[in-house]
Amino acid sequence: MAIQRWDPLRDLSELQARMNRLFEETLARSSAGDEADATAWRPPVDLYEETDRYVVRADLPGVSAADVDIRVDDGTLHLEGQRTVDGGVARESYLRVERPRGRFAVQLALPPSVEQAGIRATHRNGVVEIELPKRRAAAPSRIEITPH
Repeated sequence: MAIQRWDPLRDLSELQARMNRLFEETLARSSAGDEADATAWRPPVDLYEETDRYVVRADLPGVSAADVDIRVDDGTLHLEGQRTVDGGVARESYLRVERPRGRFAVQLALPPSVEQAGIRATHRNGVVEIELPKRRAAAPSRIEITPH
């Protein structure tokens, strides 16, 4: 584990992000009703870089691959879908509801180095993994100087 210098502004920024997420989730749950709008909840997403690709992982337990839509428009990756209400349980039977339901949407701006034609996605154990391959850099060609 690397040692990091304490930065109070970074800690404050992280605290603010957590508080914002808490308020957004609380407001979404209280105003969602039966069908939530597309911003009602947002699945947790990880993004990391490897030498030849970027990888996005989104936790979507209980969401089937058929209920997830992934597309790229104008350099933006869109991950959208819906988690439906569990069947077989009457609404009035619930004593506590904490798992978000309804529509979700995540947008990520893609770096220009992504080869959009090679993007692939897999769905396994409630995790959607999207592979974003990087464009191969053109090998520098040597230019000969010809004397006059």
